[in-house]
Amino acid sequence: MIFQAALVGVLYFLATNRIWYGWSMLIRQPLSLSVFIGLIYGDMNTALIAGASLQMMYLGAIAPGGNIPADEALAACVAIPIAIQANVSPEMAIAIAVPVGLLGVMLDQMRRTLSTGFVHVADKAALEADAAKIRRLAFLYPLLMVFPLRFIPAFLANVFGVDAVQLFMSSVPYWVTQGLSVAGGLLPALGFALTIVIIGKKKLLPFFIMGFFVVAYSGISVVGVAIFGFCIAMLYTHFQPVKQ
Repeated sequence: MIFQAALVGVLYFLATNRIWYGWSMLIRQPLSLSVFIGLIYGDMNTALIAGASLQMMYLGAIAPGGNIPADEALAACVAIPIAIQANVSPEMAIAIAVPVGLLGVMLDQMRRTLSTGFVHVADKAALEADAAKIRRLAFLYPLLMVFPLRFIPAFLANVFGVDAVQLFMSSVPYWVTQGLSVAGGLLPALGFALTIVIIGKKKLLPFFIMGFFVVAYSGISVVGVAIFGFCIAMLYTHFQPVKQ
Protein backbone atom coordinates (compact mmCIF):
# COMPACT_ATOMS: atom_id res chain seq x y z
CA MET A 1 0.00 0.00 0.00
CA ILE A 2 2.73 2.50 0.97
CA PHE A 3 4.80 1.65 -2.09
CA GLN A 4 1.82 1.94 -4.44
CA ALA A 5 0.80 5.26 -2.88
CA ALA A 6 4.36 6.54 -3.32
CA LEU A 7 4.34 5.52 -6.98
CA VAL A 8 1.08 7.41 -7.54
CA GLY A 9 2.58 10.44 -5.79
CA VAL A 10 5.59 10.36 -8.12
CA LEU A 11 3.26 9.83 -11.09
CA TYR A 12 1.27 12.93 -10.15
CA PHE A 13 4.50 14.93 -9.81
CA LEU A 14 5.75 13.82 -13.23
CA ALA A 15 2.38 14.40 -14.89
CA THR A 16 1.91 17.99 -13.74
CA ASN A 17 5.26 19.73 -14.10
CA ARG A 18 5.36 20.12 -17.88
CA ILE A 19 8.97 19.03 -18.16
CA TRP A 20 8.18 18.39 -21.82
CA TYR A 21 5.15 20.54 -22.50
CA GLY A 22 3.32 18.52 -25.16
CA TRP A 23 3.96 15.19 -23.44
CA SER A 24 2.88 16.58 -20.06
CA MET A 25 -0.41 17.89 -21.43
CA LEU A 26 -1.14 14.38 -22.69
CA ILE A 27 0.02 12.42 -19.67
CA ARG A 28 -1.88 14.54 -17.12
CA GLN A 29 -5.23 13.51 -18.61
CA PRO A 30 -7.26 10.99 -16.53
CA LEU A 31 -7.45 8.42 -19.33
CA SER A 32 -3.66 8.47 -19.76
CA LEU A 33 -3.03 8.29 -16.01
CA SER A 34 -5.49 5.42 -15.65
CA VAL A 35 -3.13 3.15 -17.62
CA PHE A 36 -0.28 3.72 -15.17
CA ILE A 37 -2.56 3.54 -12.12
CA GLY A 38 -4.01 0.29 -13.42
CA LEU A 39 -0.49 -1.13 -13.69
CA ILE A 40 0.40 0.06 -10.19
CA TYR A 41 -2.69 -1.42 -8.55
CA GLY A 42 -3.04 -4.45 -10.81
CA ASP A 43 -6.59 -3.71 -12.01
CA MET A 44 -6.44 -2.26 -15.49
CA ASN A 45 -10.14 -2.82 -16.25
CA THR A 46 -11.47 -0.77 -13.32
CA ALA A 47 -8.79 1.89 -13.81
CA LEU A 48 -9.69 2.41 -17.48
CA ILE A 49 -13.43 2.54 -16.78
CA ALA A 50 -12.95 5.13 -14.02
CA GLY A 51 -10.39 7.04 -16.11
CA ALA A 52 -12.70 7.19 -19.12
CA SER A 53 -15.53 8.49 -16.93
CA LEU A 54 -13.29 11.21 -15.49
CA GLN A 55 -11.96 12.07 -18.96
CA MET A 56 -15.46 12.83 -20.21
CA MET A 57 -15.92 15.31 -17.38
CA TYR A 58 -12.68 17.13 -18.17
CA LEU A 59 -12.95 16.72 -21.94
CA GLY A 60 -13.59 20.37 -22.71
CA ALA A 61 -11.64 21.89 -19.84
CA ILE A 62 -9.30 24.67 -20.95
CA ALA A 63 -6.82 26.81 -19.02
CA PRO A 64 -7.41 30.46 -20.02
CA GLY A 65 -4.29 32.46 -19.24
CA GLY A 66 -2.67 29.31 -17.91
CA ASN A 67 -5.07 29.14 -14.95
CA ILE A 68 -6.54 25.65 -14.69
CA PRO A 69 -10.25 25.43 -13.73
CA ALA A 70 -9.67 22.02 -12.08
CA ASP A 71 -6.70 19.73 -11.56
CA GLU A 72 -7.74 16.65 -13.51
CA ALA A 73 -4.43 14.93 -12.74
CA LEU A 74 -4.89 15.05 -8.96
CA ALA A 75 -8.54 14.06 -9.35
CA ALA A 76 -7.47 11.00 -11.35
CA CYS A 77 -4.62 10.08 -8.99
CA VAL A 78 -7.05 10.04 -6.05
CA ALA A 79 -10.38 8.91 -7.50
CA ILE A 80 -9.10 6.05 -9.68
CA PRO A 81 -7.15 4.28 -6.88
CA ILE A 82 -10.17 4.69 -4.61
CA ALA A 83 -12.42 3.23 -7.31
CA ILE A 84 -10.08 0.23 -7.53
CA GLN A 85 -9.58 -0.38 -3.81
CA ALA A 86 -12.99 0.56 -2.44
CA ASN A 87 -14.86 -0.94 -5.43
CA VAL A 88 -17.03 2.11 -5.97
CA SER A 89 -18.90 2.91 -9.18
CA PRO A 90 -17.47 5.24 -11.84
CA GLU A 91 -20.21 7.76 -10.98
CA MET A 92 -19.11 7.81 -7.35
CA ALA A 93 -15.49 8.13 -8.44
CA ILE A 94 -16.49 11.24 -10.41
CA ALA A 95 -18.26 12.66 -7.37
CA ILE A 96 -15.08 12.10 -5.32
CA ALA A 97 -12.92 13.64 -8.04
CA VAL A 98 -14.77 16.98 -8.18
CA PRO A 99 -13.64 18.41 -4.80
CA VAL A 100 -10.19 16.83 -5.20
CA GLY A 101 -9.78 18.59 -8.55
CA LEU A 102 -10.63 21.92 -6.92
CA LEU A 103 -8.08 21.23 -4.18
CA GLY A 104 -5.51 20.74 -6.91
CA VAL A 105 -6.24 24.26 -8.17
CA MET A 106 -5.36 25.63 -4.73
CA LEU A 107 -2.11 23.66 -4.76
CA ASP A 108 -1.28 25.04 -8.20
CA GLN A 109 -1.89 28.59 -7.02
CA MET A 110 0.43 27.94 -4.08
CA ARG A 111 3.07 26.66 -6.49
CA ARG A 112 2.81 29.81 -8.59
CA THR A 113 3.07 32.04 -5.52
CA LEU A 114 6.16 30.27 -4.19
CA SER A 115 7.79 30.27 -7.61
CA THR A 116 7.72 34.07 -7.82
CA GLY A 117 10.65 34.11 -5.39
CA PHE A 118 12.86 32.49 -8.00
CA VAL A 119 11.98 35.23 -10.50
CA HIS A 120 13.43 37.98 -8.32
CA VAL A 121 16.63 36.02 -7.75
CA ALA A 122 16.83 35.36 -11.51
CA ASP A 123 16.62 39.13 -12.13
CA LYS A 124 19.74 39.60 -10.02
CA ALA A 125 21.45 36.73 -11.85
CA ALA A 126 20.60 38.43 -15.15
CA LEU A 127 22.32 41.62 -14.00
CA GLU A 128 25.37 39.48 -13.24
CA ALA A 129 25.11 37.74 -16.66
CA ASP A 130 25.07 34.35 -14.89
CA ALA A 131 23.23 32.24 -17.49
CA ALA A 132 23.80 28.95 -15.66
CA LYS A 133 22.17 30.30 -12.50
CA ILE A 134 19.23 31.63 -14.50
CA ARG A 135 18.67 28.17 -16.00
CA ARG A 136 18.74 26.58 -12.53
CA LEU A 137 16.29 29.17 -11.19
CA ALA A 138 13.97 28.70 -14.17
CA PHE A 139 13.93 24.92 -14.18
CA LEU A 140 15.78 22.97 -11.49
CA TYR A 141 14.94 24.85 -8.30
CA PRO A 142 11.18 25.21 -9.01
CA LEU A 143 11.08 21.51 -9.89
CA LEU A 144 12.68 20.52 -6.58
CA MET A 145 10.50 22.97 -4.65
CA VAL A 146 7.26 21.65 -6.09
CA PHE A 147 8.01 17.96 -5.50
CA PRO A 148 6.63 17.82 -1.91
CA LEU A 149 3.70 20.00 -2.97
CA ARG A 150 2.73 17.43 -5.60
CA PHE A 151 3.87 14.22 -3.96
CA ILE A 152 2.52 14.56 -0.41
CA PRO A 153 -1.20 15.18 -1.16
CA ALA A 154 -1.43 12.32 -3.68
CA PHE A 155 0.55 10.01 -1.39
CA LEU A 156 -1.55 10.72 1.71
CA ALA A 157 -4.81 10.46 -0.23
CA ASN A 158 -3.81 7.01 -1.50
CA VAL A 159 -2.67 5.84 1.93
CA PHE A 160 -5.72 6.98 3.87
CA GLY A 161 -8.26 7.53 1.10
CA VAL A 162 -9.85 4.09 0.96
CA ASP A 163 -10.57 3.81 4.68
CA ALA A 164 -11.86 7.38 4.77
CA VAL A 165 -14.15 6.83 1.80
CA GLN A 166 -15.46 3.53 3.14
CA LEU A 167 -16.17 5.15 6.53
CA PHE A 168 -17.85 8.06 4.82
CA MET A 169 -20.00 5.82 2.63
CA SER A 170 -21.10 3.69 5.59
CA SER A 171 -22.16 6.73 7.61
CA VAL A 172 -23.90 8.72 4.87
CA PRO A 173 -27.60 7.99 4.20
CA TYR A 174 -28.49 6.07 1.07
CA TRP A 175 -30.36 8.98 -0.51
CA VAL A 176 -27.22 11.13 -0.33
CA THR A 177 -24.97 8.53 -1.99
CA GLN A 178 -27.64 7.87 -4.61
CA GLY A 179 -27.88 11.59 -5.31
CA LEU A 180 -24.09 11.80 -5.71
CA SER A 181 -24.18 8.90 -8.15
CA VAL A 182 -26.88 10.61 -10.24
CA ALA A 183 -25.00 13.91 -10.17
CA GLY A 184 -21.79 12.13 -11.11
CA GLY A 185 -23.53 10.57 -14.08
CA LEU A 186 -24.58 14.02 -15.30
CA LEU A 187 -21.15 15.62 -14.98
CA PRO A 188 -19.74 14.11 -18.20
CA ALA A 189 -22.36 16.13 -20.04
CA LEU A 190 -20.52 19.22 -18.83
CA GLY A 191 -17.39 18.07 -20.62
CA PHE A 192 -19.28 17.60 -23.88
CA ALA A 193 -21.04 20.95 -23.41
CA LEU A 194 -17.71 22.74 -23.00
CA THR A 195 -16.41 21.01 -26.12
CA ILE A 196 -19.47 22.16 -28.08
CA VAL A 197 -18.89 25.73 -26.86
CA ILE A 198 -15.30 25.59 -28.11
CA ILE A 199 -16.23 24.26 -31.55
CA GLY A 200 -19.68 25.85 -31.57
CA LYS A 201 -19.18 28.06 -34.60
CA LYS A 202 -22.16 27.88 -36.94
CA LYS A 203 -20.09 26.75 -39.91
CA LEU A 204 -18.53 23.90 -37.89
CA LEU A 205 -21.60 22.55 -36.07
CA PRO A 206 -22.82 20.49 -39.08
CA PHE A 207 -19.54 18.56 -39.00
CA PHE A 208 -19.97 17.90 -35.27
CA ILE A 209 -23.56 16.70 -35.69
CA MET A 210 -22.60 14.56 -38.69
CA GLY A 211 -19.77 12.94 -36.73
CA PHE A 212 -22.06 12.20 -33.80
CA PHE A 213 -24.66 10.42 -35.93
CA VAL A 214 -22.02 8.54 -37.93
CA VAL A 215 -20.61 7.12 -34.69
CA ALA A 216 -24.09 6.39 -33.33
CA TYR A 217 -25.56 4.61 -36.36
CA SER A 218 -22.81 3.47 -38.75
CA GLY A 219 -21.08 0.94 -36.52
CA ILE A 220 -17.67 2.43 -37.39
CA SER A 221 -15.36 2.76 -34.39
CA VAL A 222 -14.54 6.18 -32.93
CA VAL A 223 -10.96 5.84 -34.18
CA GLY A 224 -12.18 5.21 -37.73
CA VAL A 225 -14.52 8.19 -37.63
CA ALA A 226 -11.70 10.33 -36.21
CA ILE A 227 -9.49 9.41 -39.18
CA PHE A 228 -12.26 10.32 -41.64
CA GLY A 229 -12.88 13.53 -39.70
CA PHE A 230 -9.20 14.46 -39.88
CA CYS A 231 -9.19 13.95 -43.64
CA ILE A 232 -12.35 16.02 -44.06
CA ALA A 233 -10.84 18.81 -41.93
CA MET A 234 -7.68 18.81 -44.05
CA LEU A 235 -9.70 18.99 -47.29
CA TYR A 236 -12.00 21.68 -45.85
CA THR A 237 -9.00 23.78 -44.83
CA HIS A 238 -7.22 23.22 -48.15
CA PHE A 239 -10.15 24.37 -50.28
CA GLN A 240 -10.96 27.46 -48.19
CA PRO A 241 -10.44 30.66 -50.20
CA VAL A 242 -7.30 32.53 -49.26
CA LYS A 243 -8.04 36.02 -47.93
CA GLN A 244 -5.84 38.65 -49.53
